Amino acid sequence: MAHRLLVNVIFTGASVFGRAFTEAYKQAAKATASTPQGGAAKSTSVGGIPTDEALKILDLKKTDLSVAKIDEKYAYLFDVNSKDKGNSFYLQSKVYYAMDSLRKELDYLDKLKKTKDGSQGEAGPTST
Repeated sequence: MAHRLLVNVIFTGASVFGRAFTEAYKQAAKATASTPQGGAAKSTSVGGIPTDEALKILDLKKTDLSVAKIDEKYAYLFDVNSKDKGNSFYLQSKVYYAMDSLRKELDYLDKLKKTKDGSQGEAGPTST
């Protein structure tokens, strides 16, 4: 009698766990499928941060974003937060990843602009 009860508990637990696992898998698949593929560039590097946060860290605005400004702010903040001056490696890492994310975003936007300009040039009216 006890073994029958034990087997029943094991099968019931496995059934509940199986249902929960499949439901979680369905939710994860739905969430993955609903994310847009053509949006802004995502940070793919380790420690990559969102563009908005990177702009805040480097104290930049989207309107005056350029490689020169990014490099200028990066050099200053990286030097100010150096370990030699009593600051932390953590802050230097945040500054570095902010610079890296913004550079990747600029590269992505440049590529997007070039492909857009190239496709408009080819699709123009032709005279025969």
